[in-house]
Amino acid sequence: MRIIVAPTSSYAVHMVASRILEKLLSSPNSVLGLATGKTMIPVYSELVKLVNLSKSTDLKGCHFFMLDEYMDLPFNHSETFRNYIQSHLMEPIGLNESQFNFPPVHLSDGPLQYEETLKARGGIDLQLLGLGRNGHIGFNEPGSQKNSRTRVIKLSDDTIEANKDQFKEIIPTHAFSMGIETILDCRELLMLVTGKSKAQTVKYLISHYDDETCPATYLKGHPHFTLVLDPEAASRINLNM
Repeated sequence: MRIIVAPTSSYAVHMVASRILEKLLSSPNSVLGLATGKTMIPVYSELVKLVNLSKSTDLKGCHFFMLDEYMDLPFNHSETFRNYIQSHLMEPIGLNESQFNFPPVHLSDGPLQYEETLKARGGIDLQLLGLGRNGHIGFNEPGSQKNSRTRVIKLSDDTIEANKDQFKEIIPTHAFSMGIETILDCRELLMLVTGKSKAQTVKYLISHYDDETCPATYLKGHPHFTLVLDPEAASRINLNM
């Protein structure tokens, strides 16, 4: 695991967005896995800016897979991750919807189909990740196993409680998510963590291995896992490590 502590939160965001663009430009057929959430909003904003500054950028051959999606929400619900990525990345850059693979949440065999689509595309070159306060990645909640594949997951009480301010009428209790092993199959993992509220989780992640109470610890065995932190997220760890 490679740990990078950026001097500021904005620089941490810039580093992550720059790495994403570098990967996209490295091959006309790059495949990226995309995360969502508040942490990623400035990342996509920065990526859009970098793409617009790079006049030679041609992303028409790139493909994107969403890491997860809520179950039980109407297709056009404003809080779906489909809507999120359309607003923050697809439309600002002018990408085609055909370049995106969204979890087939309305199909009974959706997880299996998503795994098959991933395989047919040749796997993910770079997977962007955030970190939940309880150590979840995607929606792999505490208790998830290292060999888990894409599946429908019951959300923890902590996650449901954290989402209450986000939803008004429908509060999802289940989500569709790539599994731990599915994520570990990606060729490169890039995790961004910002803010003091994640500092204790970051400390736990760094000091533990393969701990099902903190699923993010499973990622430490990946040969190309980079953890990018801002000063607040890194405030509980030894910066000289």
